[in-house]
This record gives sequence, C-alpha cells and structure tokens, in this order.
Amino acid sequence: MIWRWDQGRLLYFQFDVLKQIASVLNELNGVSLSEKGFDPLRFPLEEKTGMPFSPSNYKVWRNYKRVFECSFLATTINDKLQITDFCQEIIKKDGLISDIDDFLCLYIPRFRFPFPAFQEFSPNDSPIYPFCAILKFLLAKRQFAQEAFISIDEVFSIIIGNNCTGLEPLEFYLNLKPQSINIIGDQKRQVREMLIFASQLTILKWYNNHLFLDISDRDIETASISEKLITPIIIPISHSREEDYLRLTKITDKLIVSTRLQSRETATDELFIEGKKKRVTHLKIERSPFLRKMFVECNPLPICHMCGTNMTIKYPWTNYLIEIHHVLPLSSSLGITTKGTSIDDIVGLCPSCHKGVHIYYRNWLNDYKCEDFESKNQAKHIYLQAKNAVVL
Repeated sequence: MIWRWDQGRLLYFQFDVLKQIASVLNELNGVSLSEKGFDPLRFPLEEKTGMPFSPSNYKVWRNYKRVFECSFLATTINDKLQITDFCQEIIKKDGLISDIDDFLCLYIPRFRFPFPAFQEFSPNDSPIYPFCAILKFLLAKRQFAQEAFISIDEVFSIIIGNNCTGLEPLEFYLNLKPQSINIIGDQKRQVREMLIFASQLTILKWYNNHLFLDISDRDIETASISEKLITPIIIPISHSREEDYLRLTKITDKLIVSTRLQSRETATDELFIEGKKKRVTHLKIERSPFLRKMFVECNPLPICHMCGTNMTIKYPWTNYLIEIHHVLPLSSSLGITTKGTSIDDIVGLCPSCHKGVHIYYRNWLNDYKCEDFESKNQAKHIYLQAKNAVVL
C-alpha cells in the first residue's frame, strides 16, 4: 500500500493555521462548492489566515482538498462542504481540542490507510496506522537505551519494508531489520511532510531530516505517551468514501477521555502563568531536552537574550547556565517550517530573567483580565515590553 499525504503545503498544516481554517469552514458548513464563477472559500480563508490559496484562477477546494481532508477538518458531500467533529471541537473555547497535543492525541490513532481522501482508496485493503507504527518503533528504540529517532529512509526500509501496520505489540518493533523497497514517484516527499506534521506533538521534533522522540529520563517510566496514543482506534472501513471519512473523524458520539501527555511540571512552577492545560503545554516545550540541544547548537555562547549577560563570564564555574523560553501563546505548538521544527520563537534566558518574564506575563494578563495571549504577535510584543523594561 502506498503511503500518501498532501505535498507542498506543509505550512497550512501548522496548528494555529488549522484553527483559523476551521473557524472559516465552520461558518460555511453546507455551502455549495460547485457554483460556477464563485468560490465561497477564497476570500474568507485568505483574510482569516493571511496565506495565499494559489492559483487564484482555481477554486480553493480543487487545490487544497487534501489539506482540509488530511487534517480531519472537512470533506464534501454532493458538492457541499461538510465539516467534521474535529473542525467543530478545535474552535470551541472549552472543546475537546485546546492545543496541538489534544489534536494529535485524537488524530494519530485514527488516521489510517486506506484513507478516503486518496485516489488509491480501496475498502478491501487491510488497515495500516502509520503514525502508531512510527511511534512504536521510536519507543522500542528508547527501551533499548538507544537515541530514539527515525529517518525518512528508515520509514521506508524498516516500517514500510516490514509491512508494519501499527497494530502489532511494541515488542514486534524491537528487532526489525531494514528491507529493500521500491519508492514510487514523490512518495518520499509526501512521507517527509507527514512526519513534519506529526512533529508538532510536544514529544516529537523534526531535525536534520530525522524525527526524534523527545522525552527525558525521568519521563521514561510512562514514556510520556498514553497507551491510547499508540493504540489504533479500529473503525471498520466503509465502501462509501464520504461515510468512511465522517466515521474516521467522528469523536463526539460518546464521552471522550482526553489523552494528555505527561507534564514536565514541578512544584516550583507557581510563578508561571496560570491556566493549567496551557501552562503545561508551555512548560513541556520549555523543558524539551532535544529542543535545548538544538538551541545550544545554534547558540554556542550562553548569553541571556534579556539582560545580555554572558553566563560563563559571570559564573566561570558553569557550563551553559541558560534556560529555554518559548515566547508564543501558551496553547501553541512549536512552529514548523518547510525544513522542520522551528526555534525562531525560542530565546535563551538566565534563570533570573526567565522567572522575571513569567511574572511580567502573569501581571499583564491579570491587568487585562486575559487567560492567554490572543496571537503570536501579541505574545512577542509583550515579551519585548518585558525585555525593554529590564533595568540594566
């Protein structure tokens, strides 16, 4: 079975963009997409997201169908827009999906091949859960005390080459050997974008063409992954593409127990911004061991971004006394780019400045009676306010 994904539109799969797309689709649910000379999607999507939906002479649905369907947001029935449970929950204030971990923890165990958005959809094929298979392989490597990463070539030679389905027990993945496999067409590029999409999960990072499982030693007892995340949700394949798609994306017909990733939070975090789930997401990002490794590689000198202190000069007995600070809204994931995980929104702070900026955030949010920042730009603006207010 050929592994498929969308290609060339990776930035549209960023969680913040998906939320903006979902808000537009929700308002247009049921609209006809077949009316000649009129595209109901183009203007509201471009205005809301600030992104182009090229080319302008084609209807948006024609060229971005896979974005909407692969992200579990919408499909069409009788040429009319049909949104999904995912689309509705992602925009609710108190819905099941408040951040990227919520989204992917519900998404990963559901996504399978055959997938009704692709031409190769065949209801008679045996199901494959690609994300579950990859995560199980990474966990198996971690159990062997190996660095848990996988390259695109290994996805083909080990996961696809050994016909992994994601349904096997974790032990199955411990001794897999590379197999020879013929890669068809642009399949490699599509699989690469699949992996980068999944790397928005807090415990995954895409770096140097490898997907890394990013968990610390103290997380390993539970592997920071709920069993539900790596256990496929078995939904019988329907012969109707539309019915199969809506069944895959249905999550609200019964009580859903949230599959949360374990926090790196400690009892000393009382100075961090309140708002439990959002704060936990933020802390998991700041305490990512692999993200710290990436940051140090890009910033070899331990200089505080706020006060400008070189921590090695101030404390010559220390090695790299800098902490990672994530300036984006607390509910946001790390940004992704066409190259992978972005650290553009990460800065290094000394411990005093790090604690100080979170107090500044808390005071600002309390003064304006906000639970969180409204946007990335606002978060960056408030961070720069705090930085400029530092007395040197």
